[in-house]
Amino acid sequence: MTAMKSTASPPQIIEAVRQAGVVGAGGGGFPSHVKLEARADTVIANGSECEPLLASDKTLLKEHPDRVVEGLLLAMRATGAARGIVAVKGHYAEVANAVERVLPPGGPLRLHRLDDYYPAGDEFLTVYDVTGRVIPEGGLPLDVGVVVLNVLTLAQIAHAVAGKAVTERPVTVCGSVRRPLVLDVPIGTPYADLIAAAGGTRQADDVLLDGGPMMGTLVPDPARGIGRTTSAVLALPADHLVVRQKQISLPQMLQRSKAACCQCFRCTDLCPRSLLGHALQPHLTMRALGYHQADVGAVTSAFLCSQCGVCELVACDAMLLSPRRILADLKRALLARGGSNPHHRAPATPHGALADRKVPSAALRRKIGLAGYAQETPQRGRLEPQRVRVPLRRQAGAAARACVAVGSRVKRGDLVGAPPPDKLGACVHASIAGRVTDVTEDWVEILAT
Repeated sequence: MTAMKSTASPPQIIEAVRQAGVVGAGGGGFPSHVKLEARADTVIANGSECEPLLASDKTLLKEHPDRVVEGLLLAMRATGAARGIVAVKGHYAEVANAVERVLPPGGPLRLHRLDDYYPAGDEFLTVYDVTGRVIPEGGLPLDVGVVVLNVLTLAQIAHAVAGKAVTERPVTVCGSVRRPLVLDVPIGTPYADLIAAAGGTRQADDVLLDGGPMMGTLVPDPARGIGRTTSAVLALPADHLVVRQKQISLPQMLQRSKAACCQCFRCTDLCPRSLLGHALQPHLTMRALGYHQADVGAVTSAFLCSQCGVCELVACDAMLLSPRRILADLKRALLARGGSNPHHRAPATPHGALADRKVPSAALRRKIGLAGYAQETPQRGRLEPQRVRVPLRRQAGAAARACVAVGSRVKRGDLVGAPPPDKLGACVHASIAGRVTDVTEDWVEILAT
């Protein structure tokens, strides 16, 4: 294993991570320096790569497991944790072997092999799978003494302590493209550039998603730049089930739920949060809305939903309904009215059928029409675009405010945006060297020179 070069103290680690703009790279985008300020007994390196078709994290673990381990040791030092656990799907033998080769024997680190199911990698499920602890309703991993960090986030923590800001990341370009790739790209690289590097889409009207098929979002404009949380760019045919579901408006979905929900309760049977013992029963929420029942608990349980999409794309036989979308809208409405999560019960034990109701990844790919796109080892590459649009808003907390003007010259790693000093947020850095050509509330555009 590469020896740790840093002797940084916990405050120095936290400050370096803050200045480097490290956020949860797995999709949450939560500023990592805040997580490192906590005290925990265990840090979990999440390398499960939850979504189908993605290969960014496992590629990182195969090629640079030492960076992840160094970041894990730094996170343990910052939080005071006595043990660190790298969680990967057990069937990825190459990944597991690469990690084991860099783990010091008899030390505080170990590997945990996860089952190959969806949504393995969800924080709540990962904590239970790895430690046997159940995070309470409305809680966080920290409530059971655990900090969970994505493996790329940990590699970026190691870089941050060495003085390198977050300026790039690996991205899986997959689905309906001619040459699936895992590309190392600067933050802000246009989606269109990644698709072009993969040989273009198979059909002219293919639709792009940022992220995986389950929790990814439609890309409104391919000229936009990827963010620090962009783990994948997925192309799918315009008539694909996943695309059609994401394009349905909320009023249309509410009408469907009232007309088509037969209360079979399969969405609840397969709901990962419900199986952990949380008071989330999506079928009751659908019934409360469909029949205008004043079931307060069924409505406020929206705060417990992880938005994994099992209810929508796996459980519902009609494949017409989306409890996930409805729960998300309910949560937004409740928050807009000043509401907060009233669910804080600590479940005594998960459902006895949890192990039997895990959704195998292969079955999920077949169910939602992705089996033909699966590729175990996509090609590798690197992309250096001529123009980037570095996002200022796409992380948890307050948006960063640009601190450069049009015409400014910047070097890779220069600060171009910072959150308000009294707000939770993350710093943003130039991902290429060049001249600033546009500054908006959403991005800083840089043209390479």
